[in-house]
Amino acid sequence: MTRAVRLRDLHMQLGNRPAWDTGEPLTLSDLAAIRRLDNSADGDRLYFQAADHFLRVRVEPLQAMFTSWMEGAKAQVGDEEIPFNRVITWCQDTADNRARRLLTREVRTLCRFLAPMSHATWQALLTLIREELGHGGYIPFCEQKRGVALNEAVAQAAAFLDSERSSHLAAIGTLLRAVTGLDLGRASRFDAIYLLGLRYLDHCFPRRLATGDILAFFEKAGFARISSPALTIHHVGRPGRQSYCMPVAIPGEIHIVLGPLLGWLDLEALCHELGHALSFLYTDKGLPPLQTDLFPSSGLSEAFAFLLQKIAMSREFLEEVIGLDSAHARAVATVHQVKWMTLARRYAAKLVIEYENFRLDRLRRGEPFYARTMQVETGFLYDPETYLFDLMPDFYTLDYFQGFLAADILADRLRGEAGPRWYRQPEAVALLTSWWRQGNRMDLPSFLAAELGRPLAMEPFLAACPRQAALPEIEQLKKILHDPAQGPE
Repeated sequence: MTRAVRLRDLHMQLGNRPAWDTGEPLTLSDLAAIRRLDNSADGDRLYFQAADHFLRVRVEPLQAMFTSWMEGAKAQVGDEEIPFNRVITWCQDTADNRARRLLTREVRTLCRFLAPMSHATWQALLTLIREELGHGGYIPFCEQKRGVALNEAVAQAAAFLDSERSSHLAAIGTLLRAVTGLDLGRASRFDAIYLLGLRYLDHCFPRRLATGDILAFFEKAGFARISSPALTIHHVGRPGRQSYCMPVAIPGEIHIVLGPLLGWLDLEALCHELGHALSFLYTDKGLPPLQTDLFPSSGLSEAFAFLLQKIAMSREFLEEVIGLDSAHARAVATVHQVKWMTLARRYAAKLVIEYENFRLDRLRRGEPFYARTMQVETGFLYDPETYLFDLMPDFYTLDYFQGFLAADILADRLRGEAGPRWYRQPEAVALLTSWWRQGNRMDLPSFLAAELGRPLAMEPFLAACPRQAALPEIEQLKKILHDPAQGPE
């Protein structure tokens, strides 16, 4: 059933409309029988995977109706109609501050119209969890499925947000002014999307760089399975489209879906999804399915994905692999450091918001708390109406936040093994692939403790963040940010 669902999701991402065909739907009696099989951690994995199938089939009609309405919704900016599901890519590509401001108003109106359907879908899910599955609420359900204490994870996210808040926001504000001329505190989340999309740096992107070049580099560096027939990469849609790694069967059938490689955002997406894909491809095929295909948390996989994504945007990689001159490499890497910290703050704030709103059993009523908290912690204005469209199921926000932190812990260990260019060194590559072979036996904190002897701490990430001393350097980027000169051919 899991593989059938993933295959269906893959076809949907490729623009097909496959039928909902995953066999006979599971019943409550089936779930009870599965629960009786095994009360161990492995038994929990099996039960909660089955519970997810049960919930998805039951909520699917509402979700399908909601998706249909979203697909028909369009924002009007001047003479241009922007489909609701393309708002993010439109913002990434649109340098016009006024146009993004008009879009903000349009999206606010669309969200007010669509929010009742999103709310109904969430309410149906929460009712099923409480009344049919018999769990005490969404938080206990997710905690037992993941084997975590969410209050502890949220406390770490809150401490992360408190750490050097003013200097982090100063760096974000300095970059925002350099790129757009806008002041932080008056800019919207759609301005943030443009800022983090890096399209204003695409004039530095090598025009001849292709996906095959990146794959060839990693293969030459020792990541042999990147050329495995088990991996298929699909370039579909527009640049900047949402990218996905679809592990239909681990390690035997892995797909990556992303847009064409035309700029920095596309390179990031490619390397991020390669991090996921390689961790799946190297998984020991002798492991049982419960330790390969079924995993209640994606935190470990996200850590590997962020590790490769961050490598691709490092100054060393940009100079030595991509071929940028030192000035352009330094500019792209510096901007990316600010982006990295901005995204980590965003996901930490979202985790705090989601936990608090679910704890207090408020969805629509949690919208004002969402808008206030996101502005305080990211510096950008967020409309309350967009909350339900920024809400991720299963506390996946936790996987992103912890993945950011863990990527720097992994990088520290690999740098200690082979230096800053560890991705070129056979001993470091061998260590990384040995981690991947373990599949999904452990969650992220357990993996770090067992393999690295380290806790999931925020200090390595914070040490790599831009400091006050970096602000003059960001200011000096203005010439390169708007330089029409082409990058290397």
